[in-house]
Amino acid sequence: MGASQHTRLRVGVIGLGRLWESRHKPSLLRLKDRFRVTAVYDQVHRRARTEAEQLGCVACEGLSALVSRTDVDVIYVLSPQWFGLHPLALACEAKKSVYCGLPLAESADELEGLARQVGEAGIAFMPEFARRCYPATLRLKELLATSLGPPRLILGQSRLFGFDRYAVPGPSTQLAPSPLLVDPGSYLLDWCCSLMNALPESVGGARAQVVPAAEGKPPEPDFGSFVAEFPGGASAQVSFGRYDRGRWGEASRFLPPAGFQVFAERGAAWLELPERIQWSDASGTHEERLPLEPTVGDVLNKQFHELVHGEPSAAPTIRDALRIARLVREIERSQAEGRVIRPGEPSG
Repeated sequence: MGASQHTRLRVGVIGLGRLWESRHKPSLLRLKDRFRVTAVYDQVHRRARTEAEQLGCVACEGLSALVSRTDVDVIYVLSPQWFGLHPLALACEAKKSVYCGLPLAESADELEGLARQVGEAGIAFMPEFARRCYPATLRLKELLATSLGPPRLILGQSRLFGFDRYAVPGPSTQLAPSPLLVDPGSYLLDWCCSLMNALPESVGGARAQVVPAAEGKPPEPDFGSFVAEFPGGASAQVSFGRYDRGRWGEASRFLPPAGFQVFAERGAAWLELPERIQWSDASGTHEERLPLEPTVGDVLNKQFHELVHGEPSAAPTIRDALRIARLVREIERSQAEGRVIRPGEPSG
Protein backbone atom coordinates (compact mmCIF):
# COMPACT_ATOMS: atom_id res chain seq x y z
CA MET A 1 0.00 0.00 0.00
CA GLY A 2 1.40 3.41 -0.93
CA ALA A 3 1.87 6.24 1.51
CA SER A 4 -0.10 8.85 -0.43
CA GLN A 5 -2.98 10.30 1.57
CA HIS A 6 -5.24 9.50 -1.39
CA THR A 7 -4.44 5.78 -1.47
CA ARG A 8 -7.79 4.03 -1.11
CA LEU A 9 -8.26 1.61 1.73
CA ARG A 10 -10.46 -1.39 1.00
CA VAL A 11 -12.73 -1.79 4.02
CA GLY A 12 -14.35 -4.86 5.56
CA VAL A 13 -17.15 -3.87 7.95
CA ILE A 14 -18.15 -6.10 10.88
CA GLY A 15 -21.34 -5.28 12.78
CA LEU A 16 -23.99 -3.16 11.08
CA GLY A 17 -25.94 -0.90 13.41
CA ARG A 18 -26.32 2.70 14.54
CA LEU A 19 -22.63 3.64 14.23
CA TRP A 20 -22.57 2.27 10.71
CA GLU A 21 -25.82 3.82 9.53
CA SER A 22 -25.53 7.26 11.09
CA ARG A 23 -21.78 7.88 11.17
CA HIS A 24 -19.57 5.65 9.05
CA LYS A 25 -21.60 4.62 6.03
CA PRO A 26 -22.33 8.19 4.88
CA SER A 27 -18.77 9.26 5.72
CA LEU A 28 -17.03 6.43 3.86
CA LEU A 29 -19.22 7.06 0.83
CA ARG A 30 -18.30 10.75 0.91
CA LEU A 31 -14.60 9.89 1.28
CA LYS A 32 -14.64 7.57 -1.72
CA ASP A 33 -11.23 8.82 -2.83
CA ARG A 34 -9.79 7.28 0.37
CA PHE A 35 -12.08 4.33 1.16
CA ARG A 36 -14.03 1.61 -0.63
CA VAL A 37 -16.22 -0.89 1.23
CA THR A 38 -15.59 -4.32 -0.28
CA ALA A 39 -17.17 -6.71 2.28
CA VAL A 40 -19.64 -6.64 5.17
CA TYR A 41 -20.62 -9.06 7.95
CA ASP A 42 -23.44 -8.96 10.48
CA GLN A 43 -24.85 -11.54 12.87
CA VAL A 44 -28.13 -11.10 10.97
CA HIS A 45 -27.01 -12.29 7.54
CA ARG A 46 -30.08 -10.91 5.81
CA ARG A 47 -29.07 -7.42 6.98
CA ALA A 48 -25.59 -7.96 5.59
CA ARG A 49 -26.99 -9.15 2.23
CA THR A 50 -29.25 -6.08 1.97
CA GLU A 51 -26.35 -3.76 2.75
CA ALA A 52 -24.06 -5.52 0.29
CA GLU A 53 -26.63 -5.13 -2.49
CA GLN A 54 -26.82 -1.39 -1.82
CA LEU A 55 -23.04 -0.97 -1.75
CA GLY A 56 -22.16 -3.38 -4.51
CA CYS A 57 -19.90 -5.44 -2.26
CA VAL A 58 -19.81 -8.95 -0.76
CA ALA A 59 -21.83 -10.16 2.25
CA CYS A 60 -19.67 -12.64 4.17
CA GLU A 61 -21.17 -15.46 6.23
CA GLY A 62 -18.36 -15.63 8.77
CA LEU A 63 -15.77 -13.43 10.48
CA SER A 64 -12.77 -15.38 9.22
CA ALA A 65 -14.13 -15.29 5.69
CA LEU A 66 -14.24 -11.49 5.79
CA VAL A 67 -10.91 -10.90 7.54
CA SER A 68 -9.01 -13.25 5.21
CA ARG A 69 -10.25 -11.69 1.97
CA THR A 70 -7.49 -10.38 -0.27
CA ASP A 71 -9.62 -7.37 -1.24
CA VAL A 72 -9.89 -6.20 2.39
CA ASP A 73 -7.08 -3.98 3.69
CA VAL A 74 -8.57 -2.76 6.98
CA ILE A 75 -11.28 -3.97 9.36
CA TYR A 76 -14.02 -1.79 10.86
CA VAL A 77 -15.66 -3.40 13.92
CA LEU A 78 -18.63 -1.20 14.74
CA SER A 79 -21.35 -3.03 16.65
CA PRO A 80 -21.18 -5.21 19.79
CA GLN A 81 -22.61 -8.57 18.70
CA TRP A 82 -22.02 -12.22 19.59
CA PHE A 83 -18.34 -12.13 18.70
CA GLY A 84 -16.96 -9.82 21.43
CA LEU A 85 -13.33 -8.92 20.68
CA HIS A 86 -12.73 -12.04 18.56
CA PRO A 87 -12.55 -10.21 15.19
CA LEU A 88 -9.84 -7.95 16.61
CA ALA A 89 -7.63 -10.97 17.28
CA LEU A 90 -8.36 -12.30 13.78
CA ALA A 91 -7.31 -8.96 12.29
CA CYS A 92 -4.02 -9.12 14.22
CA GLU A 93 -3.34 -12.61 12.87
CA ALA A 94 -4.02 -11.35 9.35
CA LYS A 95 -1.93 -8.18 9.98
CA LYS A 96 -4.81 -5.91 8.99
CA SER A 97 -5.35 -2.56 10.70
CA VAL A 98 -8.46 -2.03 12.81
CA TYR A 99 -10.95 0.74 13.42
CA CYS A 100 -12.78 -0.26 16.62
CA GLY A 101 -16.14 1.18 17.64
CA LEU A 102 -16.71 -1.35 20.45
CA PRO A 103 -16.69 -0.30 24.12
CA LEU A 104 -13.32 -1.66 25.30
CA ALA A 105 -13.04 -0.51 28.92
CA GLU A 106 -15.00 -3.48 30.29
CA SER A 107 -12.30 -5.88 29.11
CA ALA A 108 -9.06 -4.50 30.58
CA ASP A 109 -7.39 -7.89 31.01
CA GLU A 110 -8.35 -9.03 27.49
CA LEU A 111 -7.25 -5.65 26.15
CA GLU A 112 -3.77 -6.11 27.69
CA GLY A 113 -3.30 -9.23 25.56
CA LEU A 114 -4.79 -7.60 22.48
CA ALA A 115 -2.39 -4.66 22.80
CA ARG A 116 0.52 -7.10 22.71
CA GLN A 117 -0.93 -8.74 19.59
CA VAL A 118 -1.34 -5.36 17.90
CA GLY A 119 2.27 -4.48 18.67
CA GLU A 120 3.57 -7.83 17.41
CA ALA A 121 1.50 -7.56 14.22
CA GLY A 122 2.71 -4.01 13.56
CA ILE A 123 -0.77 -2.80 12.60
CA ALA A 124 -2.65 0.42 13.25
CA PHE A 125 -5.48 0.20 15.79
CA MET A 126 -7.81 3.14 16.36
CA PRO A 127 -10.45 3.05 19.11
CA GLU A 128 -13.41 5.35 18.58
CA PHE A 129 -13.28 8.20 21.09
CA ALA A 130 -15.72 10.37 19.17
CA ARG A 131 -16.20 13.07 21.82
CA ARG A 132 -12.67 14.24 21.10
CA CYS A 133 -13.89 15.24 17.63
CA TYR A 134 -17.21 16.90 18.49
CA PRO A 135 -17.36 20.47 17.14
CA ALA A 136 -17.80 21.94 20.63
CA THR A 137 -14.76 20.01 21.87
CA LEU A 138 -12.56 21.24 19.03
CA ARG A 139 -13.70 24.82 19.58
CA LEU A 140 -13.08 24.52 23.33
CA LYS A 141 -9.54 23.32 22.71
CA GLU A 142 -8.92 26.39 20.55
CA LEU A 143 -10.21 28.64 23.35
CA LEU A 144 -8.16 26.86 26.02
CA ALA A 145 -5.05 27.38 23.91
CA THR A 146 -5.79 31.11 23.49
CA SER A 147 -8.18 33.27 25.51
CA LEU A 148 -9.28 30.92 28.33
CA GLY A 149 -5.95 29.39 29.29
CA PRO A 150 -5.28 25.93 30.75
CA PRO A 151 -8.29 24.03 32.17
CA ARG A 152 -8.48 23.64 35.95
CA LEU A 153 -11.87 22.05 36.68
CA ILE A 154 -14.39 20.06 34.66
CA LEU A 155 -17.88 19.53 36.07
CA GLY A 156 -20.26 17.42 34.01
CA GLN A 157 -23.43 15.41 33.89
CA SER A 158 -24.61 12.92 31.28
CA ARG A 159 -28.00 11.15 31.08
CA LEU A 160 -29.11 8.00 29.29
CA PHE A 161 -32.67 7.20 28.32
CA GLY A 162 -32.66 3.46 27.54
CA PHE A 163 -33.32 1.38 24.44
CA ASP A 164 -36.14 0.63 22.08
CA ARG A 165 -37.38 -2.94 21.57
CA TYR A 166 -34.64 -3.68 19.01
CA ALA A 167 -31.93 -2.55 21.44
CA VAL A 168 -31.15 0.36 19.13
CA PRO A 169 -30.28 3.45 21.18
CA GLY A 170 -31.12 7.03 20.47
CA PRO A 171 -28.59 9.85 20.14
CA SER A 172 -27.92 10.26 23.87
CA THR A 173 -27.85 6.61 24.93
CA GLN A 174 -25.35 3.79 25.10
CA LEU A 175 -23.98 1.92 22.13
CA ALA A 176 -25.00 -1.36 23.79
CA PRO A 177 -26.30 -2.41 27.21
CA SER A 178 -23.10 -1.93 29.22
CA PRO A 179 -22.19 -0.93 32.77
CA LEU A 180 -22.50 2.83 33.05
CA LEU A 181 -18.85 3.16 34.02
CA VAL A 182 -17.96 1.63 30.65
CA ASP A 183 -20.44 3.57 28.51
CA PRO A 184 -20.58 6.51 28.84
CA GLY A 185 -18.15 6.60 31.78
CA SER A 186 -14.97 5.50 30.01
CA TYR A 187 -15.64 7.80 27.05
CA LEU A 188 -16.21 10.78 29.35
CA LEU A 189 -13.03 9.92 31.25
CA ASP A 190 -11.08 9.88 27.98
CA TRP A 191 -12.67 13.21 27.04
CA CYS A 192 -11.50 14.77 30.32
CA CYS A 193 -7.98 13.37 29.89
CA SER A 194 -7.91 14.74 26.35
CA LEU A 195 -8.86 18.24 27.53
CA MET A 196 -6.36 18.12 30.40
CA ASN A 197 -3.73 16.61 28.09
CA ALA A 198 -2.72 14.31 30.96
CA LEU A 199 -3.66 11.18 32.85
CA PRO A 200 -5.02 11.52 36.41
CA GLU A 201 -2.81 10.98 39.44
CA SER A 202 -5.74 9.66 41.48
CA VAL A 203 -9.32 8.57 40.82
CA GLY A 204 -12.40 7.90 42.88
CA GLY A 205 -15.84 6.62 42.02
CA ALA A 206 -19.34 6.28 43.38
CA ARG A 207 -22.39 4.31 42.27
CA ALA A 208 -26.00 3.90 43.31
CA GLN A 209 -29.05 1.92 42.34
CA VAL A 210 -32.15 4.09 42.30
CA VAL A 211 -34.62 1.80 40.54
CA PRO A 212 -34.92 -1.64 42.22
CA ALA A 213 -33.69 -4.55 40.13
CA ALA A 214 -36.31 -6.77 38.51
CA GLU A 215 -37.08 -9.95 40.40
CA GLY A 216 -34.41 -12.58 39.82
CA LYS A 217 -31.92 -10.12 38.30
CA PRO A 218 -28.71 -8.96 40.00
CA PRO A 219 -28.48 -5.31 41.12
CA GLU A 220 -27.19 -3.01 38.39
CA PRO A 221 -26.16 0.56 39.29
CA ASP A 222 -28.16 3.15 37.39
CA PHE A 223 -26.11 6.11 38.62
CA GLY A 224 -22.36 6.56 38.69
CA SER A 225 -19.69 9.20 38.97
CA PHE A 226 -15.95 9.64 38.99
CA VAL A 227 -13.53 12.22 40.33
CA ALA A 228 -10.10 12.49 38.72
CA GLU A 229 -7.23 14.55 40.08
CA PHE A 230 -4.69 15.65 37.48
CA PRO A 231 -1.10 16.92 37.81
CA GLY A 232 -0.87 20.45 39.16
CA GLY A 233 -4.16 20.27 41.06
CA ALA A 234 -6.59 20.28 38.14
CA SER A 235 -9.59 17.98 38.51
CA ALA A 236 -12.71 16.57 36.85
CA GLN A 237 -15.99 15.54 38.48
CA VAL A 238 -18.44 13.82 36.16
CA SER A 239 -21.70 11.98 36.86
CA PHE A 240 -23.84 9.82 34.61
CA GLY A 241 -27.16 8.12 35.14
CA ARG A 242 -29.89 6.16 33.42
CA TYR A 243 -33.19 8.02 33.33
CA ASP A 244 -36.29 5.84 33.74
CA ARG A 245 -39.07 7.45 31.71
CA GLY A 246 -41.43 4.61 32.58
CA ARG A 247 -41.35 5.59 36.27
CA TRP A 248 -40.59 9.30 36.11
CA GLY A 249 -42.40 10.32 32.93
CA GLU A 250 -41.30 13.62 31.44
CA ALA A 251 -39.69 14.95 34.61
CA SER A 252 -36.40 15.26 32.66
CA ARG A 253 -37.86 18.41 31.11
CA PHE A 254 -37.65 20.12 34.49
CA LEU A 255 -34.14 19.00 35.42
CA PRO A 256 -31.03 21.15 34.85
CA PRO A 257 -29.68 20.53 31.34
CA ALA A 258 -27.04 17.86 30.95
CA GLY A 259 -23.72 19.32 29.91
CA PHE A 260 -20.20 20.23 30.97
CA GLN A 261 -18.70 23.24 32.69
CA VAL A 262 -15.01 23.83 32.11
CA PHE A 263 -13.28 26.36 34.36
CA ALA A 264 -9.93 27.61 33.09
CA GLU A 265 -7.32 30.07 34.35
CA ARG A 266 -8.81 33.05 32.48
CA GLY A 267 -12.43 32.13 31.93
CA ALA A 268 -15.07 29.41 31.80
CA ALA A 269 -17.14 27.54 29.24
CA TRP A 270 -20.39 25.56 29.14
CA LEU A 271 -20.79 22.79 26.57
CA GLU A 272 -23.84 20.91 25.34
CA LEU A 273 -22.28 18.25 23.17
CA PRO A 274 -21.88 17.86 20.30
CA GLU A 275 -22.14 21.38 18.89
CA ARG A 276 -23.09 24.10 21.41
CA ILE A 277 -20.65 26.12 23.48
CA GLN A 278 -20.92 29.26 25.61
CA TRP A 279 -17.91 30.89 27.21
CA SER A 280 -16.95 33.95 29.23
CA ASP A 281 -13.64 35.73 29.51
CA ALA A 282 -12.39 39.29 30.04
CA SER A 283 -14.00 40.37 26.76
CA GLY A 284 -17.50 39.25 27.77
CA THR A 285 -19.85 36.33 27.16
CA HIS A 286 -20.09 34.50 23.85
CA GLU A 287 -22.16 31.68 22.41
CA GLU A 288 -21.78 29.49 19.32
CA ARG A 289 -23.83 26.68 17.83
CA LEU A 290 -21.27 25.15 15.53
CA PRO A 291 -21.89 23.56 12.13
CA LEU A 292 -21.61 19.78 12.00
CA GLU A 293 -19.33 20.01 8.97
CA PRO A 294 -17.03 18.25 8.55
CA THR A 295 -19.00 15.51 10.25
CA VAL A 296 -17.62 13.62 13.24
CA GLY A 297 -17.46 10.53 10.99
CA ASP A 298 -15.36 12.40 8.42
CA VAL A 299 -12.91 13.60 11.07
CA LEU A 300 -12.56 10.10 12.57
CA ASN A 301 -12.14 8.33 9.25
CA LYS A 302 -9.56 10.82 7.99
CA GLN A 303 -7.59 10.31 11.21
CA PHE A 304 -7.71 6.55 10.70
CA HIS A 305 -6.57 6.88 7.09
CA GLU A 306 -3.57 8.93 8.26
CA LEU A 307 -2.79 6.45 11.03
CA VAL A 308 -2.80 3.47 8.68
CA HIS A 309 -0.44 5.23 6.27
CA GLY A 310 1.94 6.29 9.04
CA GLU A 311 1.24 9.99 8.57
CA PRO A 312 0.99 12.54 11.40
CA SER A 313 -2.42 11.98 12.98
CA ALA A 314 -4.43 13.03 16.02
CA ALA A 315 -5.96 9.55 16.11
CA PRO A 316 -6.06 7.70 19.42
CA THR A 317 -4.40 4.27 19.50
CA ILE A 318 -4.81 1.04 21.42
CA ARG A 319 -2.43 2.46 24.03
CA ASP A 320 -4.99 5.18 24.77
CA ALA A 321 -7.77 2.60 25.04
CA LEU A 322 -5.64 0.50 27.39
CA ARG A 323 -4.85 3.47 29.65
CA ILE A 324 -8.55 4.30 29.95
CA ALA A 325 -9.46 0.65 30.61
CA ARG A 326 -6.88 0.52 33.41
CA LEU A 327 -8.29 3.72 34.93
CA VAL A 328 -11.83 2.30 34.76
CA ARG A 329 -10.54 -0.75 36.63
CA GLU A 330 -9.12 1.57 39.31
CA ILE A 331 -12.43 3.46 39.60
CA GLU A 332 -14.16 0.10 40.09
CA ARG A 333 -11.69 -0.57 42.92
CA SER A 334 -12.54 2.82 44.39
CA GLN A 335 -16.24 2.00 44.28
CA ALA A 336 -15.66 -1.37 45.96
CA GLU A 337 -13.18 -0.18 48.61
CA GLY A 338 -14.71 3.23 49.30
CA ARG A 339 -11.50 5.23 48.89
CA VAL A 340 -9.50 7.27 46.43
CA ILE A 341 -7.10 5.19 44.34
CA ARG A 342 -3.72 6.21 42.98
CA PRO A 343 -3.34 4.18 39.78
CA GLY A 344 -0.89 1.32 40.21
CA GLU A 345 -1.03 1.11 43.99
CA PRO A 346 -1.85 -2.30 45.54
CA SER A 347 -5.38 -3.14 46.65
CA GLY A 348 -6.37 -2.06 50.13
